[in-house]
Amino acid sequence: MKAAVLGSPIAHSLSPVLHNAAYQVLGIAIEYTAIDTSIAQLAGRIAELDADHVGYSLTMPLKLDVLNLVSARSSLVEQTGCANTVYRNMHGEWALENTDVFGISRTIRRAGIESVDSAIIIGSGATGRSALSALDHLGVREVTCIARNRDSAGRIRSQGEALGIQVEWADFSEEISLTADLAISTVPGSAQDQIVSKIGARQGLPALFDISYSPWPSVLGSHWKEHGGGVVLGGIEMLLWQASIQVELFTGLPAPVEAMRAALSNGLPTT
Repeated sequence: MKAAVLGSPIAHSLSPVLHNAAYQVLGIAIEYTAIDTSIAQLAGRIAELDADHVGYSLTMPLKLDVLNLVSARSSLVEQTGCANTVYRNMHGEWALENTDVFGISRTIRRAGIESVDSAIIIGSGATGRSALSALDHLGVREVTCIARNRDSAGRIRSQGEALGIQVEWADFSEEISLTADLAISTVPGSAQDQIVSKIGARQGLPALFDISYSPWPSVLGSHWKEHGGGVVLGGIEMLLWQASIQVELFTGLPAPVEAMRAALSNGLPTT
């Protein structure tokens, strides 16, 4: 049997480490690989799905465009407008799921944060949409989305309206307010310098969940700690938990989370 993570660039993905560790423990012969795939190549990859495949994991830049290629989907995919998983559902159809939402909410809860009234989301792409749905599960009612792209931020605002969440947009060029219970950064570590410069030397920052994980600590995570921020969470736990649900969708069996965690720890790049 076959499975793969698709995206571009993909060479440094840790998904094969997580998935292959799980299938070894479960005693299931699934070969999980990483396949560099552009948006233009995605339709061809979907067309290759056959009885020898259990599914695909999807990363950037494919999480939005896959909705044009697979019609069966979960309510979370409908809600967020993005998916990170293609799997065969109970009807035997190839279907879409968004396991990032569970990965985000699970990571936050495991840090002892059971509810969030107000939050900041930095970035407005697919992961920002998943973050909003995860925050909905935690009871959030007010969110500020800090993003360059007004149109994509508008998509998050519309999603918030459907969930009963008030979402305000702020541009990176504006003065950033950090009055909230939790901030979630969905931008890569390579794009965090501007955020850090806007924060400056402010103290008493809220808890931070930085979804990036390599390198770790990130530029933003380090700055947050230096300036009296609360809990600082990294994205490696999210990676683990979203993959655990994918394993269960692909196999129908409970994921061996601790074995996956151990493999992930051994597979992390050292800095």
